[in-house]
Amino acid sequence: MAISEFIIMRLLILFSLLASINTAFANIVVNGTRVIYPEKNNETIVQLINNGNDPALVQSWIDDGDINSTPETANVPFLLSPPVVKVSGNDGQQLRIKKLPASLPTDRESVFYLNILDIPPTPEHLQGKNTMQLAIKTRIKLFYRPNHLQAGVEQALEQIEVKAENKQFRITNNSPYYVTLANVDDKKVKNIDRFTHGSAVFTCFSTN
Repeated sequence: MAISEFIIMRLLILFSLLASINTAFANIVVNGTRVIYPEKNNETIVQLINNGNDPALVQSWIDDGDINSTPETANVPFLLSPPVVKVSGNDGQQLRIKKLPASLPTDRESVFYLNILDIPPTPEHLQGKNTMQLAIKTRIKLFYRPNHLQAGVEQALEQIEVKAENKQFRITNNSPYYVTLANVDDKKVKNIDRFTHGSAVFTCFSTN
């Protein structure tokens, strides 16, 4: 048997196996794309919504930037409750985040990350069948905003400096807030790709 025929046969077998497996998808949605926690608040609340008909098990935790963090390894000055909860189908659940006594910068925002792991159960009509369960993790930014920052958030844009140097942008964020550059439309600027997909985040008092 030729190598190409062997590969094709293995692919056909794989596809036939996948075709016989039912899939259970996650349905938990986070209400919002980021969380703002003002220091003056006793706590902040994140709303979860289960858009599916089946219940889902949700595990949540906060990390300080390590994308590989787990609930066991994450070490942050926040208490999140409930860390594990079952959300009924077509229902919602609130997550409460409360800051613990800890020293954080008072002259700028601090950023953390909220992780939501959605683990769908096996629906009753799929019990006893081959089932592929897809657990989906959502990770959004959590900004801790101290009281009495020198400038209001509405003034952050005024404190962004953009300079063209050698056909490249040099961007300085002089504000105490994290700023996300959503889009840059200038085909004459080199190496601009990293600023065109909403992924360029400028930390407080930084230059890029």
